[in-house]
Amino acid sequence: MFTGRQRDLAVLAAQAVEVERTGRGVMLAIRGRRQVGKSRLVEEFCARANLPSVSFVAARRQDPTEALADFADLSLHSTLPNAASAEAGFRSWPQALEAITADITRPVVVVLDEFPWMIEADVALEGLLQRSWDRVLSRRPILLILVGSDLAMMDALTDHDRPLFDRVRPMHIDPLDPAAVGELAGLDATRAFEAYAITGGFPNVVLRWRDGETDIEFLTRELQDPLSALVVSGERSINAEFPDDAYARPVLNAIGHGERDFGAIAQRSGLGGSSLERALNQLLAKQVIVRDRAYSAAASKVTGYRVGDAYLRFWLRYIGRNLTMIERGAGERAVARVLGDWTHWQGRAIEPIVREAVLRRVLHDGTVPEAAEIGRWWKRDNSIEVDLVVGDRQSVARSIEAVGSIKWHHHAPFDTHDAAELHRARTAIPGTHERTMTIVATKTPMGTLGIDLVYRPNDLLDTWRQA
Repeated sequence: MFTGRQRDLAVLAAQAVEVERTGRGVMLAIRGRRQVGKSRLVEEFCARANLPSVSFVAARRQDPTEALADFADLSLHSTLPNAASAEAGFRSWPQALEAITADITRPVVVVLDEFPWMIEADVALEGLLQRSWDRVLSRRPILLILVGSDLAMMDALTDHDRPLFDRVRPMHIDPLDPAAVGELAGLDATRAFEAYAITGGFPNVVLRWRDGETDIEFLTRELQDPLSALVVSGERSINAEFPDDAYARPVLNAIGHGERDFGAIAQRSGLGGSSLERALNQLLAKQVIVRDRAYSAAASKVTGYRVGDAYLRFWLRYIGRNLTMIERGAGERAVARVLGDWTHWQGRAIEPIVREAVLRRVLHDGTVPEAAEIGRWWKRDNSIEVDLVVGDRQSVARSIEAVGSIKWHHHAPFDTHDAAELHRARTAIPGTHERTMTIVATKTPMGTLGIDLVYRPNDLLDTWRQA
Protein backbone atom coordinates (compact mmCIF):
# COMPACT_ATOMS: atom_id res chain seq x y z
CA MET A 1 0.00 0.00 0.00
CA PHE A 2 1.51 3.31 -1.08
CA THR A 3 0.13 6.27 0.86
CA GLY A 4 1.06 9.59 2.42
CA ARG A 5 3.38 10.73 -0.37
CA GLN A 6 1.05 12.70 -2.65
CA ARG A 7 2.91 15.96 -2.16
CA ASP A 8 6.31 14.35 -2.80
CA LEU A 9 5.02 12.63 -5.93
CA ALA A 10 3.61 15.95 -7.14
CA VAL A 11 7.01 17.62 -6.67
CA LEU A 12 8.73 14.89 -8.71
CA ALA A 13 6.06 15.04 -11.40
CA ALA A 14 6.53 18.81 -11.68
CA GLN A 15 10.25 18.33 -12.37
CA ALA A 16 9.46 15.86 -15.16
CA VAL A 17 6.93 18.30 -16.66
CA GLU A 18 9.57 21.03 -16.65
CA VAL A 19 12.07 18.78 -18.42
CA GLU A 20 9.48 17.93 -21.06
CA ARG A 21 8.38 21.54 -21.50
CA THR A 22 11.86 23.06 -21.78
CA GLY A 23 13.84 20.15 -23.22
CA ARG A 24 16.55 20.91 -20.65
CA GLY A 25 17.91 18.85 -17.79
CA VAL A 26 16.97 19.03 -14.13
CA MET A 27 19.20 17.59 -11.40
CA LEU A 28 17.50 16.74 -8.09
CA ALA A 29 19.13 15.73 -4.78
CA ILE A 30 16.76 13.71 -2.60
CA ARG A 31 17.81 13.25 0.99
CA GLY A 32 16.21 11.62 4.02
CA ARG A 33 16.99 9.21 6.83
CA ARG A 34 17.65 5.55 6.05
CA GLN A 35 14.50 3.44 5.65
CA VAL A 36 12.33 6.56 5.25
CA GLY A 37 11.16 5.42 1.82
CA LYS A 38 13.23 7.53 -0.60
CA SER A 39 13.99 4.71 -3.02
CA ARG A 40 10.42 3.41 -2.86
CA LEU A 41 9.14 6.92 -3.61
CA VAL A 42 11.37 7.28 -6.66
CA GLU A 43 10.39 3.81 -7.84
CA GLU A 44 6.71 4.73 -7.56
CA PHE A 45 7.30 8.01 -9.39
CA CYS A 46 9.08 6.26 -12.26
CA ALA A 47 6.23 3.74 -12.56
CA ARG A 48 3.61 6.48 -12.64
CA ALA A 49 5.55 8.82 -14.93
CA ASN A 50 5.86 6.11 -17.59
CA LEU A 51 9.15 7.59 -18.82
CA PRO A 52 12.25 5.67 -19.96
CA SER A 53 14.42 5.22 -16.89
CA VAL A 54 17.33 3.46 -15.26
CA SER A 55 18.03 3.22 -11.54
CA PHE A 56 21.41 2.38 -10.00
CA VAL A 57 22.02 1.70 -6.30
CA ALA A 58 25.63 2.06 -5.15
CA ALA A 59 27.26 -0.21 -2.59
CA ARG A 60 29.53 1.13 0.12
CA ARG A 61 33.24 0.98 -0.75
CA GLN A 62 32.38 -0.41 -4.19
CA ASP A 63 35.19 -0.11 -6.72
CA PRO A 64 34.23 2.62 -9.26
CA THR A 65 35.05 0.29 -12.18
CA GLU A 66 32.67 -2.36 -10.79
CA ALA A 67 30.02 0.29 -10.21
CA LEU A 68 30.24 1.44 -13.83
CA ALA A 69 30.00 -2.16 -15.01
CA ASP A 70 26.85 -2.63 -12.93
CA PHE A 71 25.40 0.59 -14.32
CA ALA A 72 26.18 -0.52 -17.88
CA ASP A 73 24.36 -3.81 -17.30
CA LEU A 74 21.34 -2.01 -15.81
CA SER A 75 21.28 0.46 -18.70
CA LEU A 76 21.50 -2.32 -21.28
CA HIS A 77 18.37 -3.93 -19.85
CA SER A 78 16.50 -0.68 -19.20
CA THR A 79 13.78 1.15 -21.14
CA LEU A 80 16.20 3.90 -22.24
CA PRO A 81 16.10 4.60 -25.99
CA ASN A 82 19.91 4.44 -26.07
CA ALA A 83 20.20 1.24 -24.03
CA ALA A 84 22.41 -0.33 -26.70
CA SER A 85 25.10 2.28 -26.00
CA ALA A 86 25.95 0.32 -22.83
CA GLU A 87 27.10 -2.78 -24.71
CA ALA A 88 30.72 -1.63 -24.81
CA GLY A 89 30.72 -0.57 -21.16
CA PHE A 90 31.62 2.84 -19.73
CA ARG A 91 34.93 4.46 -18.79
CA SER A 92 33.55 7.13 -16.44
CA TRP A 93 30.28 8.41 -15.04
CA PRO A 94 30.19 11.50 -17.28
CA GLN A 95 30.80 9.32 -20.35
CA ALA A 96 28.10 6.89 -19.20
CA LEU A 97 25.49 9.60 -18.65
CA GLU A 98 26.32 11.33 -21.91
CA ALA A 99 26.16 8.05 -23.85
CA ILE A 100 22.76 6.93 -22.57
CA THR A 101 21.23 10.37 -23.19
CA ALA A 102 22.72 11.03 -26.65
CA ASP A 103 20.16 12.16 -29.25
CA ILE A 104 17.18 11.73 -26.92
CA THR A 105 14.10 13.75 -27.86
CA ARG A 106 11.81 13.01 -24.88
CA PRO A 107 12.54 13.02 -21.14
CA VAL A 108 14.39 10.18 -19.46
CA VAL A 109 14.91 9.54 -15.75
CA VAL A 110 18.31 8.47 -14.37
CA VAL A 111 18.54 7.60 -10.66
CA LEU A 112 21.84 7.34 -8.78
CA ASP A 113 20.94 5.97 -5.34
CA GLU A 114 23.30 6.14 -2.35
CA PHE A 115 25.14 8.95 -4.10
CA PRO A 116 27.27 9.80 -1.01
CA TRP A 117 28.84 6.33 -1.25
CA MET A 118 29.68 7.02 -4.89
CA ILE A 119 31.46 10.21 -3.82
CA GLU A 120 33.34 8.33 -1.09
CA ALA A 121 34.62 5.85 -3.69
CA ASP A 122 35.47 8.50 -6.30
CA VAL A 123 36.38 11.90 -4.83
CA ALA A 124 36.55 13.46 -8.28
CA LEU A 125 32.97 12.51 -9.15
CA GLU A 126 31.32 15.78 -8.11
CA GLY A 127 33.68 17.88 -10.21
CA LEU A 128 33.42 15.58 -13.22
CA LEU A 129 29.63 15.55 -12.99
CA GLN A 130 29.55 19.35 -12.77
CA ARG A 131 31.65 19.70 -15.92
CA SER A 132 29.51 17.18 -17.81
CA TRP A 133 26.33 18.90 -16.64
CA ASP A 134 27.47 22.34 -17.72
CA ARG A 135 28.76 21.24 -21.12
CA VAL A 136 26.30 18.53 -22.17
CA LEU A 137 23.69 17.09 -19.81
CA SER A 138 21.87 20.30 -18.85
CA ARG A 139 21.03 20.78 -22.54
CA ARG A 140 19.30 17.39 -22.78
CA PRO A 141 15.86 16.34 -21.46
CA ILE A 142 17.16 14.32 -18.53
CA LEU A 143 15.82 14.22 -14.99
CA LEU A 144 18.88 13.17 -12.97
CA ILE A 145 17.93 12.13 -9.43
CA LEU A 146 20.66 11.78 -6.80
CA VAL A 147 19.49 9.95 -3.67
CA GLY A 148 21.30 9.75 -0.34
CA SER A 149 20.81 8.94 3.34
CA ASP A 150 23.84 10.84 4.64
CA LEU A 151 21.99 14.07 5.40
CA ALA A 152 25.09 16.16 6.04
CA MET A 153 26.76 15.09 2.79
CA MET A 154 23.60 15.55 0.73
CA ASP A 155 23.09 19.01 2.26
CA ALA A 156 26.67 19.89 1.38
CA LEU A 157 26.02 19.28 -2.33
CA THR A 158 24.27 22.65 -2.47
CA ASP A 159 26.98 24.61 -0.61
CA HIS A 160 28.40 27.55 -2.55
CA ASP A 161 31.92 26.09 -2.56
CA ARG A 162 30.89 22.68 -3.94
CA PRO A 163 30.94 21.79 -7.67
CA LEU A 164 27.18 21.22 -7.95
CA PHE A 165 26.20 24.50 -6.27
CA ASP A 166 23.34 26.21 -8.12
CA ARG A 167 22.92 23.16 -10.36
CA VAL A 168 21.21 20.64 -8.08
CA ARG A 169 17.81 21.17 -6.47
CA PRO A 170 17.43 19.84 -2.91
CA MET A 171 14.42 17.79 -1.83
CA HIS A 172 13.93 16.36 1.66
CA ILE A 173 11.82 13.27 2.32
CA ASP A 174 10.32 13.03 5.80
CA PRO A 175 8.88 9.91 7.40
CA LEU A 176 5.15 9.34 7.00
CA ASP A 177 3.20 11.83 9.11
CA PRO A 178 0.94 10.73 12.01
CA ALA A 179 -2.18 10.94 9.82
CA ALA A 180 -0.65 8.59 7.23
CA VAL A 181 0.44 6.22 10.02
CA GLY A 182 -3.11 6.18 11.32
CA GLU A 183 -4.48 5.49 7.85
CA LEU A 184 -2.08 2.62 7.17
CA ALA A 185 -2.61 1.01 10.58
CA GLY A 186 -6.37 1.62 10.81
CA LEU A 187 -6.08 3.69 14.00
CA ASP A 188 -8.03 6.55 15.55
CA ALA A 189 -6.26 9.86 16.22
CA THR A 190 -5.04 9.05 19.73
CA ARG A 191 -3.58 5.71 18.72
CA ALA A 192 -2.12 7.20 15.54
CA PHE A 193 0.02 9.56 17.63
CA GLU A 194 1.07 6.71 19.92
CA ALA A 195 1.93 4.50 16.94
CA TYR A 196 3.97 7.35 15.47
CA ALA A 197 5.91 7.67 18.75
CA ILE A 198 7.01 4.04 18.28
CA THR A 199 7.45 3.75 14.50
CA GLY A 200 8.55 7.31 13.72
CA GLY A 201 6.53 7.05 10.51
CA PHE A 202 9.11 4.75 8.90
CA PRO A 203 7.11 2.75 6.32
CA ASN A 204 8.84 -0.60 6.84
CA VAL A 205 7.94 -0.48 10.56
CA VAL A 206 4.44 0.96 10.10
CA LEU A 207 3.53 -1.76 7.61
CA ARG A 208 4.03 -4.36 10.36
CA TRP A 209 1.21 -2.76 12.35
CA ARG A 210 -1.95 -4.84 12.04
CA ASP A 211 -5.21 -3.05 11.40
CA GLY A 212 -6.58 -1.50 14.60
CA GLU A 213 -3.87 -2.97 16.84
CA THR A 214 -3.04 -1.16 20.09
CA ASP A 215 0.53 -0.11 20.85
CA ILE A 216 0.74 -2.77 23.57
CA GLU A 217 -0.43 -5.51 21.19
CA PHE A 218 2.01 -4.37 18.52
CA LEU A 219 4.97 -4.28 20.90
CA THR A 220 4.09 -7.63 22.48
CA ARG A 221 4.19 -9.30 19.07
CA GLU A 222 7.07 -7.44 17.41
CA LEU A 223 9.53 -7.60 20.30
CA GLN A 224 9.37 -11.40 20.20
CA ASP A 225 10.49 -11.45 16.56
CA PRO A 226 14.25 -10.77 16.28
CA LEU A 227 13.85 -10.18 12.53
CA SER A 228 11.03 -7.64 12.72
CA ALA A 229 11.66 -4.21 11.20
CA LEU A 230 11.02 -2.64 14.60
CA VAL A 231 13.99 -4.56 16.00
CA VAL A 232 16.53 -4.56 13.16
CA SER A 233 16.10 -1.17 11.45
CA GLY A 234 17.60 0.88 14.26
CA GLU A 235 20.78 -1.20 14.49
CA ARG A 236 21.24 -1.11 10.72
CA SER A 237 20.81 2.66 10.66
CA ILE A 238 23.31 3.26 13.47
CA ASN A 239 25.85 0.86 11.96
CA ALA A 240 25.58 2.64 8.62
CA GLU A 241 25.97 6.10 10.16
CA PHE A 242 28.71 5.25 12.68
CA PRO A 243 30.42 2.02 11.61
CA ASP A 244 33.68 2.52 13.49
CA ASP A 245 33.02 5.40 15.87
CA ALA A 246 33.98 4.84 19.51
CA TYR A 247 32.63 8.20 20.74
CA ALA A 248 29.36 8.98 18.93
CA ARG A 249 27.60 5.73 19.83
CA PRO A 250 27.91 5.93 23.64
CA VAL A 251 26.82 9.57 23.50
CA LEU A 252 23.86 8.67 21.29
CA ASN A 253 22.94 5.86 23.68
CA ALA A 254 23.03 8.27 26.63
CA ILE A 255 20.73 10.75 24.87
CA GLY A 256 18.48 7.91 23.73
CA HIS A 257 18.19 6.74 27.31
CA GLY A 258 16.70 10.13 28.17
CA GLU A 259 19.64 12.27 29.29
CA ARG A 260 19.25 15.82 28.05
CA ASP A 261 21.93 18.09 29.50
CA PHE A 262 25.68 18.05 28.97
CA GLY A 263 26.56 16.89 32.49
CA ALA A 264 24.12 13.97 32.52
CA ILE A 265 25.23 12.87 29.04
CA ALA A 266 28.86 12.99 30.16
CA GLN A 267 28.13 10.90 33.25
CA ARG A 268 26.20 8.19 31.41
CA SER A 269 28.47 8.02 28.33
CA GLY A 270 31.74 8.13 30.28
CA LEU A 271 33.01 10.91 27.99
CA GLY A 272 33.77 14.49 28.82
CA GLY A 273 35.48 17.64 27.64
CA SER A 274 36.60 17.79 24.03
CA SER A 275 35.68 14.13 23.32
CA LEU A 276 32.07 14.73 24.29
CA GLU A 277 31.95 18.03 22.38
CA ARG A 278 33.31 16.32 19.27
CA ALA A 279 30.80 13.48 19.51
CA LEU A 280 27.89 15.89 20.02
CA ASN A 281 28.98 18.00 17.06
CA GLN A 282 29.22 14.90 14.87
CA LEU A 283 25.75 13.76 15.86
CA LEU A 284 24.38 17.25 15.24
CA ALA A 285 26.08 17.47 11.83
CA LYS A 286 24.54 14.16 10.79
CA GLN A 287 21.18 15.45 12.08
CA VAL A 288 20.75 12.40 14.29
CA ILE A 289 20.24 14.56 17.39
CA VAL A 290 18.71 17.99 17.93
CA ARG A 291 19.92 20.69 20.31
CA ASP A 292 17.07 22.60 21.99
CA ARG A 293 17.46 25.92 23.74
CA ALA A 294 15.04 27.21 26.33
CA TYR A 295 12.80 29.29 24.06
CA SER A 296 11.61 32.73 25.17
CA ALA A 297 12.19 36.41 24.47
CA ALA A 298 15.57 36.27 26.23
CA ALA A 299 18.67 34.65 24.74
CA SER A 300 19.45 31.55 26.77
CA LYS A 301 22.43 29.27 27.22
CA VAL A 302 20.24 26.58 28.77
CA THR A 303 20.37 23.73 26.27
CA GLY A 304 19.15 20.17 26.00
CA TYR A 305 19.72 17.37 23.51
CA ARG A 306 17.29 14.81 22.10
CA VAL A 307 17.27 12.19 19.35
CA GLY A 308 15.80 13.70 16.20
CA ASP A 309 13.36 11.06 14.97
CA ALA A 310 10.75 9.25 17.03
CA TYR A 311 11.60 5.71 15.93
CA LEU A 312 15.27 6.00 16.85
CA ARG A 313 14.27 7.57 20.20
CA PHE A 314 12.13 4.51 20.91
CA TRP A 315 14.73 2.06 19.62
CA LEU A 316 17.57 3.47 21.71
CA ARG A 317 15.56 3.56 24.91
CA TYR A 318 13.86 0.19 24.62
CA ILE A 319 15.28 -2.09 21.95
CA GLY A 320 19.01 -1.36 21.83
CA ARG A 321 19.45 -2.13 25.51
CA ASN A 322 17.37 -5.35 25.19
CA LEU A 323 18.68 -6.43 21.79
CA THR A 324 20.75 -9.39 23.03
CA MET A 325 17.77 -10.72 24.95
CA ILE A 326 15.51 -10.44 21.88
CA GLU A 327 18.08 -12.10 19.62
CA ARG A 328 18.51 -15.00 22.04
CA GLY A 329 14.81 -15.84 22.00
CA ALA A 330 13.91 -14.24 25.31
CA GLY A 331 11.62 -11.69 23.67
CA GLU A 332 8.92 -12.13 26.33
CA ARG A 333 11.35 -10.82 28.96
CA ALA A 334 12.14 -7.83 26.75
CA VAL A 335 8.40 -7.23 26.34
CA ALA A 336 7.97 -7.18 30.13
CA ARG A 337 10.81 -4.67 30.49
CA VAL A 338 9.47 -2.38 27.78
CA LEU A 339 5.83 -2.46 28.87
CA GLY A 340 6.87 -1.81 32.46
CA ASP A 341 8.22 1.58 31.40
CA TRP A 342 6.51 2.54 28.13
CA THR A 343 3.19 3.79 29.53
CA HIS A 344 5.14 6.04 31.91
CA TRP A 345 7.58 7.26 29.27
CA GLN A 346 4.99 7.63 26.51
CA GLY A 347 4.06 11.17 27.59
CA ARG A 348 7.62 12.41 27.17
CA ALA A 349 8.16 10.45 23.95
CA ILE A 350 5.15 12.08 22.36
CA GLU A 351 5.99 15.67 23.37
CA PRO A 352 8.05 16.68 20.28
CA ILE A 353 5.38 15.19 17.98
CA VAL A 354 2.52 17.03 19.68
CA ARG A 355 4.57 20.24 19.82
CA GLU A 356 4.96 20.18 16.04
CA ALA A 357 1.24 19.42 15.66
CA VAL A 358 0.27 22.38 17.85
CA LEU A 359 2.39 24.75 15.78
CA ARG A 360 0.83 23.42 12.57
CA ARG A 361 -2.62 23.86 14.13
CA VAL A 362 -2.19 27.47 15.26
CA LEU A 363 -0.54 28.43 11.96
CA HIS A 364 -3.37 26.80 10.00
CA ASP A 365 -6.33 28.29 11.88
CA GLY A 366 -4.80 31.61 12.96
CA THR A 367 -5.89 31.28 16.58
CA VAL A 368 -2.52 32.62 17.74
CA PRO A 369 -2.11 35.45 15.20
CA GLU A 370 1.60 36.21 15.62
CA ALA A 371 2.75 32.59 15.94
CA ALA A 372 5.94 31.75 14.04
CA GLU A 373 7.88 29.29 16.22
CA ILE A 374 7.30 26.81 19.01
CA GLY A 375 9.63 25.38 21.63
CA ARG A 376 9.77 24.58 25.29
CA TRP A 377 11.17 26.53 28.24
CA TRP A 378 12.78 25.33 31.43
CA LYS A 379 14.94 26.65 34.22
CA ARG A 380 18.43 25.29 34.53
CA ASP A 381 17.55 23.53 37.79
CA ASN A 382 14.37 22.09 36.16
CA SER A 383 12.22 23.64 38.90
CA ILE A 384 9.94 24.95 36.13
CA GLU A 385 9.29 23.25 32.79
CA VAL A 386 6.80 24.45 30.19
CA ASP A 387 5.98 22.05 27.33
CA LEU A 388 4.70 24.59 24.78
CA VAL A 389 6.01 28.09 24.18
CA VAL A 390 4.77 29.87 21.04
CA GLY A 391 6.66 32.97 19.93
CA ASP A 392 6.62 35.47 17.07
CA ARG A 393 9.99 34.54 15.56
CA GLN A 394 12.67 31.86 15.59
CA SER A 395 15.71 31.59 17.86
CA VAL A 396 14.84 34.41 20.28
CA ALA A 397 11.28 35.72 20.29
CA ARG A 398 10.29 39.35 20.53
CA SER A 399 7.04 38.34 22.19
CA ILE A 400 5.66 35.10 23.63
CA GLU A 401 2.15 34.65 22.26
CA ALA A 402 1.10 31.42 23.99
CA VAL A 403 2.28 28.92 26.59
CA GLY A 404 0.90 25.49 27.22
CA SER A 405 1.02 21.98 28.56
CA ILE A 406 0.98 18.52 26.96
CA LYS A 407 -0.95 15.98 29.01
CA TRP A 408 -0.99 12.48 27.55
CA HIS A 409 -1.70 10.20 30.52
CA HIS A 410 -5.00 8.38 31.06
CA HIS A 411 -4.41 8.23 34.80
CA ALA A 412 -3.48 11.91 35.21
CA PRO A 413 -5.73 14.22 33.16
CA PHE A 414 -5.20 17.98 33.13
CA ASP A 415 -6.87 19.39 36.25
CA THR A 416 -7.22 22.59 38.28
CA HIS A 417 -3.81 22.06 39.88
CA ASP A 418 -2.16 21.80 36.43
CA ALA A 419 -4.01 24.92 35.27
CA ALA A 420 -2.77 26.89 38.27
CA GLU A 421 0.80 25.65 37.65
CA LEU A 422 0.62 26.70 34.01
CA HIS A 423 -0.58 30.19 34.88
CA ARG A 424 2.20 30.54 37.46
CA ALA A 425 4.83 29.31 34.99
CA ARG A 426 3.62 31.79 32.39
CA THR A 427 4.77 34.70 34.56
CA ALA A 428 8.30 33.24 34.76
CA ILE A 429 8.92 33.07 31.00
CA PRO A 430 10.61 36.16 29.51
CA GLY A 431 8.43 37.81 26.87
CA THR A 432 4.97 36.86 28.11
CA HIS A 433 2.35 39.61 28.50
CA GLU A 434 -1.30 40.09 29.42
CA ARG A 435 -2.44 38.79 26.01
CA THR A 436 -0.31 35.61 26.15
CA MET A 437 -2.70 32.71 25.59
CA THR A 438 -2.76 29.32 27.28
CA ILE A 439 -2.95 26.00 25.40
CA VAL A 440 -3.45 22.42 26.52
CA ALA A 441 -2.94 19.40 24.24
CA THR A 442 -4.49 16.34 25.83
CA LYS A 443 -5.96 12.97 24.92
CA THR A 444 -8.40 12.98 27.85
CA PRO A 445 -11.56 15.13 28.12
CA MET A 446 -11.30 18.23 30.33
CA GLY A 447 -13.21 21.36 31.22
CA THR A 448 -12.06 24.83 30.18
CA LEU A 449 -10.34 25.55 33.54
CA GLY A 450 -9.51 29.04 32.28
CA ILE A 451 -7.51 27.66 29.33
CA ASP A 452 -7.84 29.54 26.03
CA LEU A 453 -7.25 26.67 23.59
CA VAL A 454 -7.72 22.93 24.20
CA TYR A 455 -6.55 20.56 21.46
CA ARG A 456 -7.58 16.92 21.36
CA PRO A 457 -5.87 14.30 19.16
CA ASN A 458 -8.37 14.73 16.30
CA ASP A 459 -7.78 18.50 16.26
CA LEU A 460 -4.05 17.94 15.94
CA LEU A 461 -4.16 15.11 13.41
CA ASP A 462 -6.38 17.22 11.17
CA THR A 463 -3.46 19.54 10.41
CA TRP A 464 -1.83 16.70 8.44
CA ARG A 465 -5.08 15.46 6.95
CA GLN A 466 -5.86 18.92 5.58
CA ALA A 467 -2.34 19.34 4.22
